[in-house]
Amino acid sequence: MRRLLLLMVGLFMSAMSLHADADDARERQRRDNQRVLKVFDANGKLVGRLASDRSGDGVYLDVDGAIVFAAVTWLRIDVNDTDSSRFQWKTFGPFQYSTTDCSGSPIISPWSGPRPSIAMRNGAEVTLLIAGDTVSSPAQIVAVSDGTTCKPPPVIGHMPPSTAPVPAFTAETSYPLTAHYPEPLTIGY
Repeated sequence: MRRLLLLMVGLFMSAMSLHADADDARERQRRDNQRVLKVFDANGKLVGRLASDRSGDGVYLDVDGAIVFAAVTWLRIDVNDTDSSRFQWKTFGPFQYSTTDCSGSPIISPWSGPRPSIAMRNGAEVTLLIAGDTVSSPAQIVAVSDGTTCKPPPVIGHMPPSTAPVPAFTAETSYPLTAHYPEPLTIGY
């Protein structure tokens, strides 16, 4: 009888401890979610948690099952001025092409996020070009574009541009970032 009583008390204490641990874990999760920096769009809508990737700070997005990284940078007011408290989607250029007239998809680097992608700006619109669920293939860079002009890759110093193929993806789908999350962006808790 005494053993049964001790067993019952032990089980009761274990159950109370597990319940307290679960409450502590929920409270810790609630506190952590409040202290994590987040990115918000121009309408105050949550975009996601601020994260870092090799391309800088930004957010991970789920676009039709593809996890992509969308980088952010300070909002450009003009060529010389940036805003210290507002942000915009970061785009990378000049864009490299495997066609001489810069037609088709720009070359997307394999090192551009969980699912390779590249952001392109056209005025106030930013579109994320996303690689398909496929293997990269070699592509030769034969032209570059800044969005307005298409020209051969530049000579750097006395070195001509490389003609060696690079691992590359092409865009299979696009995602209009600014249509879903308009600029300016803000970062806060």
